[in-house]
Amino acid sequence: MNRFHPASLTARLVFLFGLVAIVTFAGVGTYLYHSLSRQLETRDDDELLGKIRAMSHLVQEAGSVDAIRRDPHIFMDAAAGHDQLVVLMKVGNDDLVVNSHPETEVLSFSVPATNENDLNRSAVSALKLRNGGSARAVATAAIVGKTNERVEIMVARTASDRMQLLDGYHAEVWTAALGGTLLATVLSYFLVLRGLRPLRMVARQAQTITAHRLDTRLDMTAAPQELHEIVQSFNAMLDRLHASFERLTQFSADLAHDLRTPLNNLMVQTQVAISQVRTPEEYQALLISNIEEYERLTRMTESMLFLARAEHAHVVVNKESLDIETELRRIAEYFEGIAEDAGITIQASGKGTLFADAILLRRAVSNLVANAIRYTPIGHVVKLEARKDHGSAIVSVSNPGRGIEADHLERIFDRFYRADTARSNSAFSTGLGLAIVQSIMTLHGGTATAESAIDGATVFKLTFPPEAPLL
Repeated sequence: MNRFHPASLTARLVFLFGLVAIVTFAGVGTYLYHSLSRQLETRDDDELLGKIRAMSHLVQEAGSVDAIRRDPHIFMDAAAGHDQLVVLMKVGNDDLVVNSHPETEVLSFSVPATNENDLNRSAVSALKLRNGGSARAVATAAIVGKTNERVEIMVARTASDRMQLLDGYHAEVWTAALGGTLLATVLSYFLVLRGLRPLRMVARQAQTITAHRLDTRLDMTAAPQELHEIVQSFNAMLDRLHASFERLTQFSADLAHDLRTPLNNLMVQTQVAISQVRTPEEYQALLISNIEEYERLTRMTESMLFLARAEHAHVVVNKESLDIETELRRIAEYFEGIAEDAGITIQASGKGTLFADAILLRRAVSNLVANAIRYTPIGHVVKLEARKDHGSAIVSVSNPGRGIEADHLERIFDRFYRADTARSNSAFSTGLGLAIVQSIMTLHGGTATAESAIDGATVFKLTFPPEAPLL
């Protein structure tokens, strides 16, 4: 089955240009046609009025009606030279006294007489002839000067000559319109090709961009003004793709590194164990060590699964009203033993109610607390606080320490990213904790941010949206 393919932009523009041309030419031609028709009609009416005034004057100068009937040539001569001009005269209901075209019966004396002083274009009437043709006629009454006899006069002009002229003009107008449209369409094709040249140049530039050349950008100066917005959007998309591609590349390298370490440990330990006969205690120690590596792989897999589900909105968020002080103290008590072993103290404070998912909130804050304990010097304090700021609820975890450099703060929430390039803590951390925190905040419609000073305080802030404030 053939699929419909949209026409090219060139074909569309040429078609639209041709359509505009034919409409324009036809409109102008129609206007000129009707203008000529009105001019011819005005000229015919003026001629009719002039003729009927002349006939009225001749009737007034005649001796009598009988004299007019016996010698109508003077009236015939006045109508001579106009094949379509008809002159009719009658007295009362009698037969016609004068008929300049007795051979035709298509015109009858049917126009009401108009006073001679009121003869103007409004007195001219349009008539339909019995043969299907049309005419314009005007009638008046005149008094014979010597006998005071009343004579009705009608002068008519058939439209045959005018219609022939208009028919010829009509054909010429349409011929000119079609010819002009054809010429304009052909010229528009070349104009459109030339006008779309910058678009083809931009397309050729876009074709040179590959996965290995994502740093290439379209030239804004080479694009016309109308394409600047498209070029800017395309370049912005390339910036996002480039950044995403770099993050994906780094993610793949980090993932391979973090998976390789426990797998190597498992493989090396097992190879060493089977290289010679071991005691049951040694095999037991090997299994315990392997279990630790398996647990680490399990945590990493679960974290990656959570991130994947959160990214595709497959994690159900069950929001409820939570007492923030109770939640923070519960987290502080959970880490109390770990903190004592590390020689530090945890303080929790905050008042109010927070509308959030309890499990996800505890996981996010716990990740931050575990991270803070790892980097807090002995004898110092990790603080858990909650406050309200412009309607939003902010939960913060702060600790003193070496601090995080500004270059690392921009990427600290990336997956598998560690500010410690030596990965000295890779055995204790999957590098996904902060990425999980950010995903949890995204699910709540909030944000996760970090502030740090070298050899000073490091503060992680979870900002919940206004619809989840501290009440």
